[in-house]
Amino acid sequence: MEDLANKIKNSINKFELDLSNKTVLTEAATGNYVVTPIIAAVAGAKKVFAFTKESKYGTVEEVKSQTYRLAKYLNVENKIEVVTNLNDISLDKVDILTNTGFLRPIDKYIIDKLNSNCTVPLMWETWEFRDSDLDIEACKSRGIKVYGTNEDDKRLKTKEYIGYMVLKFLLEFKHTPLSSTILVLGCDYFTKYVEKVLRQNGYKYRIINEYNQKIDTKEYNAIVLLEHHKRDLLIGESAFIEIGNISKDKDVIHICGEVDFTKAKFNYIPINPAPFGYMSYTADYMGIGVVIDLHTAGLKVAEGMIEANSMNLNENKYKEYMERNYPAMAFKDKRYW
Repeated sequence: MEDLANKIKNSINKFELDLSNKTVLTEAATGNYVVTPIIAAVAGAKKVFAFTKESKYGTVEEVKSQTYRLAKYLNVENKIEVVTNLNDISLDKVDILTNTGFLRPIDKYIIDKLNSNCTVPLMWETWEFRDSDLDIEACKSRGIKVYGTNEDDKRLKTKEYIGYMVLKFLLEFKHTPLSSTILVLGCDYFTKYVEKVLRQNGYKYRIINEYNQKIDTKEYNAIVLLEHHKRDLLIGESAFIEIGNISKDKDVIHICGEVDFTKAKFNYIPINPAPFGYMSYTADYMGIGVVIDLHTAGLKVAEGMIEANSMNLNENKYKEYMERNYPAMAFKDKRYW
């Protein structure tokens, strides 16, 4: 508990997060994701509503137990209230609404109850945005700002963990640099971080970002899938790599991408790959510190939006201010700046 508490405090100091006198609505969850309401409270929020529900990850009582136990250790239990019904909250008093877990989807019904100065941090990069998570048009119509978190911020570097995660899997499968050749399929947003680690560790490898020419997999010992942008079927029947062309001695590591392993004779992880648009393994697989830093940075983005809202900036100046002073990422579409 002491180590976890220190990680939270250190991250708040690193990002200089200050939520003094703010009201935050976030999720309460189990495991690595227990930390979000705690971070907000320790950073000075006057009230943190933490919404939760029953799920495969734990019961409501388990969520409450983990949340209040950590909150008590850090002397912020009086600031946090775990709730199971959003109607119990005065949503018009909320300053920050995080786009996290149990709160999704954040629909028009919820957004219309917020005040126009409320801010919505995505808690991850804008290119990962899904319409099913958040009604961004409803936010725009209310003047509610939505910004993402720049995971390449020098204090964060979340995507670099993906390279080390892949390395961990390869070594667990006994694929060392001395004896293995690795095939990596995916978008450049992810593969460049894996390539960096493979190169640093002396692996033979090939990176493919375009799926317009069939390849022979015989020379590769393992295949890593990291596609988050293109919905091409990477492995399966009538896919970029025909499932029958992968011998049973190969290992396939699915991080993200469209696949159909129904007739697979090779080894693959996980047993139930995430559907396209989601990740089978996220960076938090490498430890709770990743989540703490990412969510602290996301809350820092919200702090920035609150500050920028008070400055009456035009769209371009708003974006410039956010990305210059905070670990923020704007949408490509300037309508959301």
